[in-house]
Amino acid sequence: MLNMNFIEHLEKYLSKEIINNLIKELEKERTSSLILNTNKISNNSFINQFPNIEKHPFLKNVYYFDKNVYQFGKSYLFDNGTFYIMDASSMLVSELLNPQDNDLILDMCAAPGGKSIYLSLKNKNVNLISNDISHSRTLTLSSNIEKLGLDNITVINFDFLEDPAILNNTFDKIILDAPCSGSAMFRKMEEMRDDWSYEKVLSLSSVQFNLLNRAIDLLKDGGELIYSTCSFSFEENENNILKILKYRDDISLINLPFVEGEYRSKELKEAIHLFPMFYKGEGQFIAKIKKNGTLAKRRLKASSNDNFSKKYKTIIDSLNVNFKYYKEIKNHLYGSNFELINEKIPLIRYGIDLCEIKKDYYIPSFNLAHYLPSTSSIILNEEEMKKYLRGESLTKKLDLKDGFYTVSFNNLNLGYVKYVKGVLKNLYPKGLRH
Repeated sequence: MLNMNFIEHLEKYLSKEIINNLIKELEKERTSSLILNTNKISNNSFINQFPNIEKHPFLKNVYYFDKNVYQFGKSYLFDNGTFYIMDASSMLVSELLNPQDNDLILDMCAAPGGKSIYLSLKNKNVNLISNDISHSRTLTLSSNIEKLGLDNITVINFDFLEDPAILNNTFDKIILDAPCSGSAMFRKMEEMRDDWSYEKVLSLSSVQFNLLNRAIDLLKDGGELIYSTCSFSFEENENNILKILKYRDDISLINLPFVEGEYRSKELKEAIHLFPMFYKGEGQFIAKIKKNGTLAKRRLKASSNDNFSKKYKTIIDSLNVNFKYYKEIKNHLYGSNFELINEKIPLIRYGIDLCEIKKDYYIPSFNLAHYLPSTSSIILNEEEMKKYLRGESLTKKLDLKDGFYTVSFNNLNLGYVKYVKGVLKNLYPKGLRH
């Protein structure tokens, strides 16, 4: 049961009827949903394989599922990027940002990556910078992106509050999904209930305000920012927006379009809450801010980093890729069609991880296998696929030169093998083998 302290603090903006309904809803089983990666599988194919799923009423390529019927998180389809599991409330944040071609977008507190992944799947022509202050969480973020084979996301590890000047007036759009007390995660994580306190709400609201103020500095004139939390607390939501509107004279609040299942408080009618008893999801607060002025799109450089690509021409040609820009990070070669925004920012991932560079050879990456089409891969049958996912080598006499090849099952690239004299040596990541 939830304590009275939690219930009482909701009375600042919610009626007793809504609070009672919310508390009842939080005692029920949580919802499960996913977004389909249609680069890898069609909606029709997915529905045919899993008929007991439910289409989201208005979000494209989004489905609800019963985790007792489909354990999608344990499926090879998940490990190989066919879909990404995330809360349907959280998806709406990226949907309402409305990314346009060539937008430079910052996901400021991005881990584990759902909002960036949704944006990338929605529009492959946006340049996404996904950041998190935690190095370990950026590795998780990077791994999630890697599974889906997405090439328009650069992952960075940076504390924007530490440097109040860098990258100011840089981004067309920003998502600030701020760290919060997490009351909308009570059904997902029991420890969030145990850890909740009003003191935590007040402490985090101060952090959120500072991040929001910094995010506005990072935004271009005329740019737009979405502020969101997975908290039900007035102090972390409406109050922070009302405070920032008083604190700054260079912003205005955008009235969000109507969303089926929304709730709007009388204190801030332009923003929306997604409560689980009204909207099928775990809950979210969403507000949208515009910075005053006219947006000027960033002009990309006309030339690529030709000198760098010449250095690795043999590798690039053998990998059958063609990117405008290349970058070496910790013995890994990366490719991207978007230039770096700043060389000083600590990079974790830059577009696609192409390969690991050894002294006298290279090993193509799992990420690249998921980016490339399956048209030129070695096709595995179901038994071979299962052996491959367990990490076993395969014997398969093929009319091929020794070297690296992708392997696929049902038109889905699984990863790489090294073909040596009739043996497919397994390069599937050890952490994913099952």
